[in-house]
This record gives sequence, structure tokens and C-alpha cells, in this order.
Amino acid sequence: MSVFSEEVKLELVNSKIDYPEIELFGFIKGKGSFVIEEDNHFLKLSISSMNTLKRVYKLSKELFEEWITTYIKIEKRLKLGRMGELYFNLMHAKIIFEERNIDIFSDGVPNYIAKDPYLFGIFLRGLFLSCGSVSITKNYHFEIFSDFTELFAQMIIKNLQNLIGIKANYITKNNKIKIYIKSSKDILNVLELIGAHKSVEKISTIIKVRELKSNVSRTFNFISANATKTAESASKQIENITIILNNIGLDNLPDDLKQIALYRLENESDSLSEMAENLNISKSTLYYKMKKLEKIANDLKRGELP
Repeated sequence: MSVFSEEVKLELVNSKIDYPEIELFGFIKGKGSFVIEEDNHFLKLSISSMNTLKRVYKLSKELFEEWITTYIKIEKRLKLGRMGELYFNLMHAKIIFEERNIDIFSDGVPNYIAKDPYLFGIFLRGLFLSCGSVSITKNYHFEIFSDFTELFAQMIIKNLQNLIGIKANYITKNNKIKIYIKSSKDILNVLELIGAHKSVEKISTIIKVRELKSNVSRTFNFISANATKTAESASKQIENITIILNNIGLDNLPDDLKQIALYRLENESDSLSEMAENLNISKSTLYYKMKKLEKIANDLKRGELP
């Protein structure tokens, strides 16, 4: 997980708790599973961050009081370090959530949550804390990755679009589904939605700095390209004028062409626009006369006298 992603999650786990049942429902959708041990049925939450585990425990305490079992274990096989697991009596959890019009067995989100941006943001906060990440190192990338159904992923994507115009997509990977957002603007909006306000300020500053650097780079490249083009054009013009000078001399040119040839020899770095302005003629007229000088030089190179 990126450093920035960890910073976002730390901000969220320290944020104010509102509607603990909705945020915990987000955790259940992300990392919840149903466990049967003999005659006992449990709802299990697996959390890979100790800071996040403390958040989940606080949420659970507000809903279940002392009806929680917590385990801390070392996951060596997957090299995840310390992991936390919370167990709730399944029927007790079902009753608690049903009292708040939430069906933990459903593949969707209750309408009163889905249609309210604030409540939906709280739900997404739990979902993101359980199985999400965000990266701004090279490209901008926000994702939520777990064993969702496609129906659930489509519902989340549709709701993000309908509520606040966020464009998200999903892919299936290793029998799991990844919901992702690529646009920096949309990532800012979804972070604002889940309550990561300080992180939004930070990423906004990074985006502005990157855009400024990009604009400076484009401007420099444009100026550099134009300078190169001007230098190459001037070099070719001077070459033509030198051929004329060495073969027939500039005095044998018409006065208007002679004036232009002398000016170019004395002002090698001027662009055509600068030359036209200083010679008090239009750029198109200057271009036409330069072409006449080029033709004379080409005729001389072929041994044809003008």
C-alpha cells in the first residue's frame, strides 16, 4: 500500500464516528464472512491494519456493546504481519442491523443509504478502509478490491455516477472484483465523499504543482521547437544568399531582394516575423521574396545564370 493511501486511512480512522451501523456495514461488505463452528454461527471481520482494527472495534462497541470477540494473530504465510479478527454472533448481528433497516445478507445497499450522499459516503468509508487503496505516485488511482458480485459492483458504480457524477469502472481479477477510479478530479470527489478532507487538500496541491510543471514543460518545448525551426530556416536562407554573393554578388540583385539579403546577413537570428516588421513589409511578401532568392541560388548551383 502506498504511503499516501496509509495517510488517507489514518485520517479516516481518526475521524468522527457518525452512523456506526452504516460504516460497519461497509466493512462487512468489504471484509465480512460468515463462519460456522459446530452449532455456532458467526459474522467475522478480518482487518489487516491495527489502526483500522481500533476503528472497527469502536464502531462495534457502539452497536454490540460487549457482544464482540476479538483476536489478534500473526499472518506469516501471506507476510501480512499482525492481523485482527472480530467475531459477532450472527443472529445477534442480524437483529441489530435489521433494527436499522440494513440486511447484511443482501447483495445491495438500502435505498435510504444509496440515495443520500452523506450516508453513502459513510458506507464507502467503511468499504474503503476494509479493502481500498489510493495512489498518486505516477498516475492517479483509487480502487476497492474484494470478492464482490458484479451486481454489487455495478450498483456502486451507478450510485457514484448518479449522486455526484463520479465515473468508475470495474474489472474481474482472480475471482475478485476491483472497482476503480482513474480521473484525479473524480478521486478528489470520492475522497471528499468519504470524509478525507485533509487528504483532498494535499492531493489538490499536488495536482496544481504537477499541472504547473507540465505547462512550463510544454511552453519550453514549444519555444525550443520554434527556436530550432527559426534557426534552421535562417541558416538555409543565409546559405542561399552566400551562394548568390559568391557567384554574382548582391549588387546584381533587384533593390528589394538586395535589401532583404543584406538584412538577413546582418541579422542571422531574426525570425521572419521580426524581419518583416523591421523591413516594414508583410510577412507573406517577405516569404515570397525569400523564395525568389532561393530560386536564384538553386539556378546558380545548377550553373544557370539568372
